[in-house]
Amino acid sequence: MRDVIRSLLDLQEVDRDLHRVLEELKRLPAERAARQGEVNRLAAAVAEKKLAAKNVRVRIKEFEDVATAGRQRMRKLENDMSQARADAQLHAFFDHQIKTLKKEVSTAEDDGLKLLEQVELLDRDAADLQSKHDAELKVFEAFAANVALEVAAAEAKRAQLAAERAKRMKGDIAPEVLSDYERLLRSRGGVALAQLDGRQCQACFMDMPTNMTVRVARGSELVRCPSCDRILYTLQ
Repeated sequence: MRDVIRSLLDLQEVDRDLHRVLEELKRLPAERAARQGEVNRLAAAVAEKKLAAKNVRVRIKEFEDVATAGRQRMRKLENDMSQARADAQLHAFFDHQIKTLKKEVSTAEDDGLKLLEQVELLDRDAADLQSKHDAELKVFEAFAANVALEVAAAEAKRAQLAAERAKRMKGDIAPEVLSDYERLLRSRGGVALAQLDGRQCQACFMDMPTNMTVRVARGSELVRCPSCDRILYTLQ
């Protein structure tokens, strides 16, 4: 069993570095995706503001059309009224219609002005967000380029470590032991074995019972730390 421990320790020298490289290969794309998400969020916010401004402009145009049509109708009524001065009843009718149209035109113009203030605010917000987006995009593009270089370096390192690991893989490690070792690598941050110094586990710094330290020193079985679950070994 001491030979198995030595083989596992030999593997762990590589696996500790390999674990760090694999974590980097997870972290780097995740960070890039997070930065990309922020750029996309700003782009969506710009698009939302611009769409809102476009919709408000459509409503402004509707009010302008109402006011234009009202003024045209008023001019026609005024012309008709000037030709009907002898008819008091008809004159009163035209006068009432003109006053009603004036109110409609005035209301449409007021509503249009209010919306004009709203669209100006939306335009300013869109411009501010566009500036933030452009700045963030520039930063992201530089970051993404660096990430691409780091990922390429990490991939090369992973290939190198995988080749070294294959050289160190020995036949004296039983499949079930190797499987358990690799499970511990994943769950314990790339460190599946821990040195027992005196009675203390050097991974979690918990003191072991005396009978456990004897079993580890004997080297006839694989002994696991009851606290961190790592395989214990002693330097002899």
